[in-house]
This record gives sequence, structure tokens and C-alpha cells, in this order.
Amino acid sequence: MTARQDSQRRSRVVSIRGGGEKNNDVRRRDLAKIHMGASALGLITRDDDSAYRLMLSSVAGVASAAALDAAGRAKVLGHLRRAGWRPTKGGSKAAATSGQVSAVADQVGMIRALWARLAEAGVVQNHTQAGLRAWLVSQTRKYHPARAGYSSPEFLPPAVAQRVIEQLKGWAKRCQVPV
Repeated sequence: MTARQDSQRRSRVVSIRGGGEKNNDVRRRDLAKIHMGASALGLITRDDDSAYRLMLSSVAGVASAAALDAAGRAKVLGHLRRAGWRPTKGGSKAAATSGQVSAVADQVGMIRALWARLAEAGVVQNHTQAGLRAWLVSQTRKYHPARAGYSSPEFLPPAVAQRVIEQLKGWAKRCQVPV
């Protein structure tokens, strides 16, 4: 194959993929935002990224962010924003961990603590995290855009997380469990 034929083949491949340097930069930037958002929301930790993979699967139907097309990346970024993550300019770690993101993390901690308190009192039938996720799905269907329910506290938008906290507090009060 001559150099000219190779160049023509490459330009056809780029045009078929709809890519080029500009689209590749946009893709890289979107993937970086996805990873920053997931990390800020606590979906990715040093030892475990299963919550992140579950989120990718439930939101976009993929196991890896690398498999996302432009529409899938937009879906995932929208989901992360609804969950409370706000991209910051300049990439400051202090800015990324302040404000609403920490409130979401605090809410997730409160949900887990209330669930543990109810489990200790013997009020919940399934005290595991799977039990919490099942209860969460059943209780958040009416707030989920697709009426499917949220499968993990980390995925909850701040307003829904607050409602879940109030539901758990009410449950504890009815069962006379101190919170």
C-alpha cells in the first residue's frame, strides 16, 4: 500500500467514526469529567469501583466508560450532575469536595447509619447492603425519572436523599428505635 492510499484509508476511517482530533479531545475531556465526578461522589475508591461499574451499567448499559459514545457520555454526566456533582473550573480539589458534593456524601453516610441502627434493633428483615438497595429501589420509584428506583444511596439526588433520610427516621420513630 502506498503512502497516499494509506492516507486516504485513514481519512475514510476518521470520517466514518465521525472523529478527528477535535472529537477525540471532547471524548477525553468527557471521560475525565466522568471519572472526576464518580470519584467525588465516592463511586470510585482506591480498592473498589463496583459502585461505579454498576452506575455505568444502569445508566448507559456499558461496563466501561471507554465503551461510551457521545450520547452515553452525556447521559452519564447528566446522571452525575443530578446526583449532586458539580464540575469546577480550574480543577481545585478543595472546590471539588466542598458544597453540595459533601452534603451528598453526608447524606449517604446518614442513610447507611440509619439502616444499620434499624438492623441492630431487628426491625429490618435483611440487614445487608443488598437489603438496603432493595428497600431503596422500592421506596424511590416515584422519584426516579424512569420509575425504576435508585439502586444505591450514592446515586440519589440530594433532595431524594433527604426524603429517604426522613423516611428512615420516621420508621425508627414508629418502631421506637433511638436515632
